Amino acid sequence: MRFVLFCFIAFSLIVCGCQNTAPPTQPNVYYDVAGYVKRQIADLSARKPLITKTLRMNTKTSRQNTRDVNWTRELELFSQADINKQALRSSYQITRPDSLTYQYTLKKSEEKLTVRSLRVQLDSATRQPRLIEAVLQTDNALYGSERHVWMESGLARNGWQVQRYKVSGFQKLPYFDKSEFAVEGVVQ
Repeated sequence: MRFVLFCFIAFSLIVCGCQNTAPPTQPNVYYDVAGYVKRQIADLSARKPLITKTLRMNTKTSRQNTRDVNWTRELELFSQADINKQALRSSYQITRPDSLTYQYTLKKSEEKLTVRSLRVQLDSATRQPRLIEAVLQTDNALYGSERHVWMESGLARNGWQVQRYKVSGFQKLPYFDKSEFAVEGVVQ
């Protein structure tokens, strides 16, 4: 009888231990920029709209019109501006200049984090992001960079979508000159 009772208790413990004990997902503290960008990437990848893209590297500039765009790579820095991670829950100062604007600024005690600031302005009618701006900065002994990302969205024939975006900044390696860059895209 003891053996049966022992087996029952052991089996119960094993079954209880195999259940998914992951903590329930926490609600976002900050605006869900990553979710919005992910939806835009899926939509733009499916539609393949014409885009006018201007590239500048230091003093050289080029312009092209294309439908062949890897949107995941094109909007990667906007995805990197996601600050809704568990480890970052208390890293940013939140201000609301008005009811449609979310402003997040990195606290001084967290200066090693990449995303320095993030601002999201919502459209008053749709409550969708009308403007997303962020500053990303990396500075260490091997590499220094600063990137300013800016995305404007609005109502189009196919619903709410990215209309323009711009990424600009610089990269600096020790013993080399600073390389400045800018990429601007206009979605048709």
